[in-house]
Amino acid sequence: MIRAILVDDDAEVRGYLRELLAVHSDVEIAAECSNIADAGTSIAQHRPHLLFLDVEMPGGSGFELLRKMGSWPFRVIFTTGFQRYAIQAIRFSALDYLLKPVQPDELAEALQRFRDQQPGMDRLPMQRQFLSNLAQADEKAMKLTLSHGDRTYFISPSEITHCTADDNYTELHVEDGRRFVSARTLKNYEEMLLPMGFLRVHRSSLVNRAMITHLDGMHVVLRNSARVEMSRRKRDEVQRALAG
Repeated sequence: MIRAILVDDDAEVRGYLRELLAVHSDVEIAAECSNIADAGTSIAQHRPHLLFLDVEMPGGSGFELLRKMGSWPFRVIFTTGFQRYAIQAIRFSALDYLLKPVQPDELAEALQRFRDQQPGMDRLPMQRQFLSNLAQADEKAMKLTLSHGDRTYFISPSEITHCTADDNYTELHVEDGRRFVSARTLKNYEEMLLPMGFLRVHRSSLVNRAMITHLDGMHVVLRNSARVEMSRRKRDEVQRALAG
């Protein structure tokens, strides 16, 4: 059984989430809390496997709870309204979140990702990077959490040359030649990286504008000599971006 705790100051939201979780027979709700003080007590008492954690609450945010803990031996699924900076920190740190109102299919997908997690994986470095991302005054200083084999790396977006789609996966190419495969779609990375100066040059390619040296026909040429195909539909848009 997955032992879970719900933390949200809104009783109706907790009730709605409880109803959605009722169809998942392997999830047991051990406690419900309306603030981070009660959440801290319940965590110590019930030792959950999974915490559904609201971000904004009177008396302290969900982020504050995790900052106080420093590290945590359970997984977290954040529940939040659309808060751009908070969501960027969560996404960059490869953590899970659900936008309110929570949709049943999105909850099911998040639970499946929890079930599919690697047992025994050391999550402390990822948790520390998440807290570091939260502390940044500028989201451009955040680092992406990426895995390769059984190792976890923290990569600045400025190091990435381009990203390419591979079905529902994304390949991220780093200037030093490393390549990471992520189980997120290219659209997910587009949402994260467009504010960082990346350009969508093709339906299957996203490029770091700072890495572009020139255009060659229907290709973008990068400073590491990589050539990325550019669609005709995107060519004028790319030229305008480079001119600006």
